[in-house]
Amino acid sequence: MKGIIFNVAEEVVTDLYGADAWDSLLASAELEGAYTSLGNYDDAEIAAIIAAAAVLLDVGLDETWRIVGRHMLPLLAQRIPNIAGQYDDAEQFLLSVNDIIHPEVKLLYPDSIPPVFEFTDTDAGLLVRYQSDRGLTTLAEGLILGCGDLFGETVTVETMNCDSSTDCTFRVSFSDGQA
Repeated sequence: MKGIIFNVAEEVVTDLYGADAWDSLLASAELEGAYTSLGNYDDAEIAAIIAAAAVLLDVGLDETWRIVGRHMLPLLAQRIPNIAGQYDDAEQFLLSVNDIIHPEVKLLYPDSIPPVFEFTDTDAGLLVRYQSDRGLTTLAEGLILGCGDLFGETVTVETMNCDSSTDCTFRVSFSDGQA
């Protein structure tokens, strides 16, 4: 996993839980925690940090991934110049992830391996299929919720079908106004 994810996760933890929280998580996970944005790190390290956060905060593991993802998305958007400003709303932003956002990420971080999303518009909402060997479905769910926060909208995510942690479909609904 790219170091930028670790950097933004650190920022999320520090913003939400204070400056000492990140160091406590690293100590609990038995990690050194020196992450450069362009570096490549074992996925197990971020998993260990999130697991330590779940224990320290007394929150379920999946919910911890969601919390981090939700707060991570606006911070990641700030790091890619003008990326969010191209879109009028959260749905447009989300729909651009494969064609515009992830290619921009690949330009900045050439060895990154972003997930793939498939979109189907239905009367009941947007179906979003997440596919990634990393199996971070609840992080993806949090990132989708973070799209709403970025645009001041309420986004609802319902898990429809998860064949595995690497292939999951969500129904996403969008409405104006912050939750």
